[in-house]
Amino acid sequence: MTPDTAGQLNRLRKEQRRNSLLFRVFAVGSGIAIGASLLFEQRLSWLMAITIMVMLMGAVLRHRMAQQTRHNIAQWEALMETQKRQAEQQEAWRRMRELLQRDLDEDAFLRALLDTSAEVLGAERASLWFLDKDRALTCRMSLVEALNGIRLAPTGLDGYLASLTQNPCLVTSDAQHDERLSGLHHYLRENRIHAMLDVGIFVGGELRGAICCESTSPREWHGDEITTLMGFAGLLSQFSESLRRREVEYDLYRQLHHDEVSGLATLRGLLERLQALTQRDEAFHLLVLRLGGLGHINETLGQQAGDEAIRQVAEKLKERLSELQGSIHVGRLPANRLLIAIPGQTDESLRRYCLERLLSLGEDSWRIFGTPSQLRFNAGVARYPLDAQDIESLLQRAELAVQHAREAPPPHLAFYTSQLSDWEQRLNRLERELRTALDEHQFRLYLQGQFDPAGRLAGAEVLLRWQHPRDGLLAPGSFIAEAEYSGLIRPMGQWVLDQACALLGGALHGSELSLSVNVSVQQLHDDAFITHLAQLLERHAFAPRRLILEVVESLLVTPGVAARLNALRALGVRLALDDFGTGYSSLRYLQDFRVDEIKIDKVFVDAITPRCDAPLVRSIIALGKALELRVVAEGVENAVQQDYLSARGIDFLQGYYLARPEPVDTFLRRLEKTPPG
Repeated sequence: MTPDTAGQLNRLRKEQRRNSLLFRVFAVGSGIAIGASLLFEQRLSWLMAITIMVMLMGAVLRHRMAQQTRHNIAQWEALMETQKRQAEQQEAWRRMRELLQRDLDEDAFLRALLDTSAEVLGAERASLWFLDKDRALTCRMSLVEALNGIRLAPTGLDGYLASLTQNPCLVTSDAQHDERLSGLHHYLRENRIHAMLDVGIFVGGELRGAICCESTSPREWHGDEITTLMGFAGLLSQFSESLRRREVEYDLYRQLHHDEVSGLATLRGLLERLQALTQRDEAFHLLVLRLGGLGHINETLGQQAGDEAIRQVAEKLKERLSELQGSIHVGRLPANRLLIAIPGQTDESLRRYCLERLLSLGEDSWRIFGTPSQLRFNAGVARYPLDAQDIESLLQRAELAVQHAREAPPPHLAFYTSQLSDWEQRLNRLERELRTALDEHQFRLYLQGQFDPAGRLAGAEVLLRWQHPRDGLLAPGSFIAEAEYSGLIRPMGQWVLDQACALLGGALHGSELSLSVNVSVQQLHDDAFITHLAQLLERHAFAPRRLILEVVESLLVTPGVAARLNALRALGVRLALDDFGTGYSSLRYLQDFRVDEIKIDKVFVDAITPRCDAPLVRSIIALGKALELRVVAEGVENAVQQDYLSARGIDFLQGYYLARPEPVDTFLRRLEKTPPG
């Protein structure tokens, strides 16, 4: 209530009292006049008549003045009541705005909104209703406990929802007979609701629900009350937008700071904790643990299996790190690496712990979705503050150490030293030189003959060599790992396949010799590989069965590989399982997948000695015969091995004892002198 309103109301009341007093004086005077006229009868009869007339006129005037004054007072009292309500509404609005800015949780804000609405509007029932995907209304929260969670089916709500959509609010003082609420009659009668004030809640311009104030007795809703509830609905819409924004921000924060696969922190999530260690000038070791074999699991079992492997490793790692004293910080780096900050250890104690408890994880039995899998672990360590005084440099040096550990002999653990910077430069240089080798045609094709037990040449395996301009002729062991890591294995493998097909359609066209070509997993995953191979077969016009593609045994468990292998067989080429017995396949896979040849790995052939039997070799040969597959033995290096294998029914032999790898020209010249057969 403003001072002007109160002053005006006081003036009206004083005027009413003054008029009442004047009328009483007038009435007393009139009474005296009438009395005098009665005493003097005839002589004052005219005075009596005038007095009566004046009294009647005064009575009429007084009545009209009293009516006007009461009317004015009622208007001003109503104005005062409105101003009082508006003041309360403004205070309530201010409180709700403050709550909105305090980032309350959803339940706390909604409860405060309902309590405030009921208080300001003088309503005994206030509730929030939200629309679900079926257009049904569900009570999200109510001051009447019995209403919480009840659901009003969409049938019959069309009129109610249309009204809220077309108009900002629905106001009724006779709810049970309002046609717009015909679909809610059961609810209204059951709860004895007479008057309703509902305001729609809109988010992004779409009706999402309503804030509802109800009365069980007849009442009218004032315009300022309607405006206030509409304002509260607007605040609720803002809160919904804010809540949605906070959820998005939280999701983004979680994605940046938490790895969902491993359950560990990301590097960004670890930075604050690592910075705290450096600010306290607390010495610690930063260890990068690399998971070997994860790429193979991804390629053979699929990405979900790779994620499962990381999850299992993270769980086992947390279990073992709990053995150490102090606060250990663990996180996941991109790809297949984990990051561990370990304070309070000496170099020697950490080295011993890594060897006994971390790197030994590779000896554990890992089963990924029921499939036995092999994981290897390499660790690189950098020390704060000895090796670097900031986290970024420290991490770079730990990464460098783990790269060195990966290349070094077992136990694959390396501490950073200044000499590793030179080693890193060598690796980078090797990748650059591989790219140059592709561009400048520095790779060479070598062939190693394959012979039947009688010693006749039946074919050859295609091998790759690198004619390095500085280091001379390099075998694949010097560069294949870097080629796979950098992705250069695809163009390199494609070049080998191109050259092999050109040989079969060119210099070897008149022979029946076959050529075996190793195909990498990356090549098989390339959608263009099969198309390119079909083009090569058409271009060089040789019998496709003379080309044998060697794939690793573990590729058979790769999801979707059956379709690719069938597509290759449809082209007419033959398929061989390379290094048979060293992967993860089973007899079931040999039955399910159609291959033509299995190659016994050298590690099994090495077991053949004059005094020792080789039962695994015998079993593999027998298995091949049973499945009607050609069996090729690799790595034959002496006569004992040749005789043993020939006696057990081997189909073809390959190894240094029979023929060393040689350049294509040398192979062709020897072929001219000693034709096969």
